[in-house]
Amino acid sequence: MSFWLSSGTPDADNLTEVEERYPIGETGSVAVSVMRHERREPGYPMWSSAISTRGGEATVHVPGHYPGVLALRLRQADERFVPGARLPAGRDEYLELTALVREDEETLALSSTARSPVRVTVEVPRRELGELATLLDHAQSLIEELRQGLGLVPDSLPDAL
Repeated sequence: MSFWLSSGTPDADNLTEVEERYPIGETGSVAVSVMRHERREPGYPMWSSAISTRGGEATVHVPGHYPGVLALRLRQADERFVPGARLPAGRDEYLELTALVREDEETLALSSTARSPVRVTVEVPRRELGELATLLDHAQSLIEELRQGLGLVPDSLPDAL
């Protein structure tokens, strides 16, 4: 089964085919999945992970080597949460993390950087950061397992069997 991801522009030349999608899990506000892109070079470039709002309004995509890194950054952001501040280590080449408070609700904004063709922000309630970090760890584990391939499984059984 194939899916299509838009790079943020409406023309069909900017669509990327996704060959496989593996749902990892959901928090109360977001869902995490892993995607395999067959037409990319083998290894990490072939894989990505997505953090999507449960309603599908916004999705942040990160490369295959990054979910585990982001899990660590989310745990650090939760420990160092200061309302309204960009957090220490709150920005890298893929995402900016910003602590937000509206009335009595604390959230962490995960925003694509200026490097991205389209700026996208997904807000996650602070109380869900640990759960999201765990899902991202699972996504990274799945990518590591799948990128190794199924080399240990033979294509056919030996004639003697």
